[in-house]
Amino acid sequence: MATYVVQRTLQMIVVIFGVVTVTFFAVRLVPGDPALLMEPPGTAESVLKQTRERLGTDKPLLVQYWTFLQGLPGGDLGTSFRGNQPVAGRVLDGLPNTFALGIVAMVFTTILSFGIGIVAALKPNSLFDRISLVFVAIAQSTPSFWLGVIFVLLFSIRLRWLPAIDMESWKSFVLPALTLAISLMPLLIRAVRQSFIETMGEGFIRSARARGLSESQIVGVHAMKVAAIPLITLVGLQAGYVLGGAVVIESIFNWPGIGNMALLAIQQRDFPMVQGTVLAIAIVFTLINFLVDLSYAALDPRVKF
Repeated sequence: MATYVVQRTLQMIVVIFGVVTVTFFAVRLVPGDPALLMEPPGTAESVLKQTRERLGTDKPLLVQYWTFLQGLPGGDLGTSFRGNQPVAGRVLDGLPNTFALGIVAMVFTTILSFGIGIVAALKPNSLFDRISLVFVAIAQSTPSFWLGVIFVLLFSIRLRWLPAIDMESWKSFVLPALTLAISLMPLLIRAVRQSFIETMGEGFIRSARARGLSESQIVGVHAMKVAAIPLITLVGLQAGYVLGGAVVIESIFNWPGIGNMALLAIQQRDFPMVQGTVLAIAIVFTLINFLVDLSYAALDPRVKF
């Protein structure tokens, strides 16, 4: 177990380092000058040169990269081009908001998906099963950004039930979390349904029925442990998607998280902020996958590290 943890930790460090390195060079190799975006049109070249020197973008790429690496061990992610604030502090301010939205969305997604998937698996080809598959098909083919805009038009502008932007109260979570959940549910419902259909046909399930165990015990204890192993992986990947792939959702609802922060940084070519948000997402995503791997042995004693 200890050897496995050490190996996975080293792998995570390599992955995070690779993601940060690729991001560092990618944002700088894309055409565009941050100094031109920060200064008004028609600014003299001498002023632009001073702005580049202040930002550090006048130095060679390898020198900029080495400076960035030197600050990483101490948590120094540089200074934002916009506002001249430490990137680490701004990322730490936005992470809790993204976590809060992600947790609400994942709890809602997991509970509904497992409930719908299990009931559909226990009654295959029933009316409920067919309705659930129709819902999966519709939800999977609906773009999340379009759905978010429709929710805002309906529930915020027309009905005035829920706020459309910012994070003011618990009501502010409803629309962005619902939009995320609907985009995440189709894949999880399909996986739950298929996994439970296969598990319910296993020999140990028939043995449990022969011993006189109730159906709730069979499904909730015996089948759940085995069927949940591939589902835990999927939930972990979706949790990573909520953190890294919810950029558009946070932008639509003006959510003060790192997704919206990353999108604004890309538009403004704020290199340090882009690097900081990507680093935070990479760390959280790899940690989630690591915890998912550790959960395998707890769910199934046959799994050995």
